Amino acid sequence: MMAIIFQKLIFYKAIMTELLTDCRDILLKLEEKHLTPKSQGRIWHVFNHYSDQDLLTNLYTPWLSGPHLCMHP
Repeated sequence: MMAIIFQKLIFYKAIMTELLTDCRDILLKLEEKHLTPKSQGRIWHVFNHYSDQDLLTNLYTPWLSGPHLCMHP
């Protein structure tokens, strides 16, 4: 059995958004010659969805106040 305890979680949504955007840009640059425009659009869609600051706040805020099972529809 393994127990993980988070004493303190600091979440900076601007930094997380910037990191996800950088990852998206790097991925697109690496794969630009291998992917169709439709596939590139899918990458944009996924990264734009998960780099949304409101979504990130909803995902990480419960962890700031204590243990919580995060369920997102």
